[in-house]
Amino acid sequence: MEIPTPPPLLRDKGFRTLLLASLISASGSAMAPVALAFTVLGFDDRPGSLAIVLAGSTAPQLILLLIGGVAADRFSRRRLIVIGNVIPALTQATVALLVFQGAATTTRVAVFAAVASGASALASPAMNSLLPQFVEAPRLQEANALLRLPTNLVRILAPALGGSLVALVGPQLTLAWDAASFAVAAVLYGRLAIAGPVAAKGSALSDFRTGWTEFRGRFWLWSYTLSGTFVVAFWLGGYGLLGPLVAHDTELGAAGWGIVQGSFAVGLVLGGVLSLRWKPSRIMIVCVAANLPLALPLLALAAGAPLPFLALSAALAGAGVDVAIVCWNTVMQQQLPRELLGRLNSFSSIGERLAVPMGYLLVGAAAASWGAAPVLRAAALAMTLATAVLFAAPSLWALRRAPAPRECAAPV
Repeated sequence: MEIPTPPPLLRDKGFRTLLLASLISASGSAMAPVALAFTVLGFDDRPGSLAIVLAGSTAPQLILLLIGGVAADRFSRRRLIVIGNVIPALTQATVALLVFQGAATTTRVAVFAAVASGASALASPAMNSLLPQFVEAPRLQEANALLRLPTNLVRILAPALGGSLVALVGPQLTLAWDAASFAVAAVLYGRLAIAGPVAAKGSALSDFRTGWTEFRGRFWLWSYTLSGTFVVAFWLGGYGLLGPLVAHDTELGAAGWGIVQGSFAVGLVLGGVLSLRWKPSRIMIVCVAANLPLALPLLALAAGAPLPFLALSAALAGAGVDVAIVCWNTVMQQQLPRELLGRLNSFSSIGERLAVPMGYLLVGAAAASWGAAPVLRAAALAMTLATAVLFAAPSLWALRRAPAPRECAAPV
C-alpha cells in the first residue's frame, strides 16, 4: 500500500513555522470579538458604548495601512510582523487585567482596541508580502491555499469555543488567551529566516508616490480593487446587515441563520480544498468568476427561499470567496515586483476597508426606506454587474498563473 506523502511545502521548516504562527494567531483573533463584546456589555450595556469600541478598532486602519505599505518595502517585513503581534499581545493583556481589577471603562477599552487594530493594519502589507520571499513562484497558489485552509477551520470552531469560554471563565481569561496567542505567534514569526529590507529606498513620501504610480498604471490591479470595493460593500450590507434582520423577522430565526453562516464557513473550507487541487492558467478570470456566487444568498433571502436552498447558496458563496482570495493573493505575489509588493498590497486593501462603513450605511439607509427584499435584489444585481464588467478587460484575460514545477519522475 502506497503511503501518501505530505505536500512539498509542508516538508519545509520555514513554511511549517509560518503556518503554525498563523493558526495560533487566528485562534485568538477569532475568539476576541466575542470576549470584547461581553467585556464592554459587562460594565456598560448601552449599544452606543459597544459601537464606540468597534468603531475605534477600525478607524486607525486606513491611515496605518498605507504607512504599513511603505514600511513593508523599506524595513524588515519579519520585524514589522513581529511588532504587529507584540503590540496586540500587550493591549489585550492590559484589557484583561483591567477587567479582572474592575477598572475597565468604555474609553480605556476603545483606546486599547484602536492601538491593537492599528498595529495589525500596520503589519498587514508586510504579512501579505511575505510568501514570495521564501516560496518559489510556481508554489505560491499552493502556499496561499494551505495557509487559508486550516485557518478557516479554526475560524469555524474558535467563535463557538470563545463563547463557551466567556460563559465558563469570563471574558478576561478569554482575552488573556488572545494576548497569549499573539505573543506565541510573535515568537514564531521572529524565527522565520527572512531577509531584511527588500531594497534601498529614498524618502517615505517618494516611495508612496512611486507605489501609487505603479498601482494606477496596472489596469487589472486597480480595476479589480475598485470592483471589489463595491462587491464587498453590498455583500456586507446585504448578507451581514440585512441577513440577520430577515432571519429575525421570518421563520428562519436565529437557529436557521446560524446554519446559513455555518454553511458559508464550510464553503470556505471547500474552496480551500479546491484551490489546492485546481491550478487554472487564466487565474484572474477565475478570480473574477469566483465572486459571482456571492449574489446567490442575497437573492435567496429576498425570495424567502427555504433553509436548505439558502444554506446551499451560502456554501457556494463561501467556496467562491476562498477561491477568489487564493487566486488574488497568488496573482499579486507572482505578477508584482517584490520591492513594490508592500505598497501595492496596501492600496489594494484600502478598498476593502472603505467598503465596511459604505456598505452598512448605504444598504441600511436604503432598507429603511424601501424594505429589505428590494434592497437585497438591487445589491445582488449591483454586485453581479460590478464583477461581470471585468470580463471585458483584455489585461485580465492576458494574466497567466506561473507554471507548476515539474516533479521528479519516479525511478523505473
